[in-house]
Amino acid sequence: MCKTAIFHIVIGLFLFFLLSGCSISQADAPPSNKPQSHPSETGEKNEDINMEQPKPLKVERGSFEKVYGWLDDQTILYSYVMEGNYYLTSYNIFGGNQESIFTSDAPIMNVLIHKNTEKLFIHTSQYSHSANIYFTDYKANIEFSTEIDSYELVYEWNEMNPSLMLLTAFFEDWSYNVKLINSETGSVENIEDVQPFLKWYDDKQILEQDWKENEVSFFAPVLKKSLISTTDSEKIFDKVFRFDTFNDHFMTIKVEEENKEEIKYSFYDSKLKEISHIAFPNLTQYSDWLIPYYTFNKNDTFLTFAPKKHDSADHYNEGFELVSIDIKQHKKNVLFNDLENKPIMCSNEGDLCLYGYQYEQLLNIKTGKQFPLVITST
Repeated sequence: MCKTAIFHIVIGLFLFFLLSGCSISQADAPPSNKPQSHPSETGEKNEDINMEQPKPLKVERGSFEKVYGWLDDQTILYSYVMEGNYYLTSYNIFGGNQESIFTSDAPIMNVLIHKNTEKLFIHTSQYSHSANIYFTDYKANIEFSTEIDSYELVYEWNEMNPSLMLLTAFFEDWSYNVKLINSETGSVENIEDVQPFLKWYDDKQILEQDWKENEVSFFAPVLKKSLISTTDSEKIFDKVFRFDTFNDHFMTIKVEEENKEEIKYSFYDSKLKEISHIAFPNLTQYSDWLIPYYTFNKNDTFLTFAPKKHDSADHYNEGFELVSIDIKQHKKNVLFNDLENKPIMCSNEGDLCLYGYQYEQLLNIKTGKQFPLVITST
């Protein structure tokens, strides 16, 4: 593939993976205990929790870095740095109790919390050309770790099998190497003939967009491939701008020829039958379109930020609505009328969402209230 095409496709998809909450980044390690929920401190039921005032995390020692997500419906996972060491700690947003989980003398670049099991994936990096990765439980007992030569990393964790991880190592010239990691067996194998940005279809098949060599295109079909033989493929979607997966559903993102001022999201079941679709005004960028931050919530609900009119991303200044779409009931609900387009991640219960570039704020989408989640000492 020519360098121009590689650059446009990689940069575009790189930004999309950032927008869609997938993990991209770059840059050693011990343990502690799983955070405990205390109903007596936090409320008897989830309904009561939603009405409680959260206690902001006060970072009085060290420098706060980032919140990484939810360990349970009341407990977040965050990192801070102090005196050259990097700490991963849990915090109960109602009880206020916190617990150290992981310590590293190398910067913590990113942490993933597995959706369906009590597993963590931790990425640290001491040097710009390599990374260390760890698969642990909530007590940071290391199940598997290895070092990966890389300049940047992209990874995709299998939702159903937490031992499986697709990992793409980018190098300084934007060449790349795709690896399949099995943390249970300790195997790391190279996967040939695949694009760098992949999604899981199941535990034996993957999805990729078929970007052609020597072409710069906005749209490409989505292919399903077997990990056993990646040269065999099946086209499951025709030309789309981007795509994503959630639970056993699929989503495509398009800008259609008949209405270039809208961005269209279409949702499909596990048999690739369309369930529903919705369109919003789009914002143009230098060569394509902005995809606002989004997330998938409980009960197959899609949350996204939507601009109020079509415009260029550079000039648009009218704020965004946070909209929820029940993809099965075909219902749309505006949750907040005027927010900035920033990353969002909701708890499993679904009513509380982390919000902000460091997930430093909290949205209660049931009450429509917004809270500061992190208070740093000055």
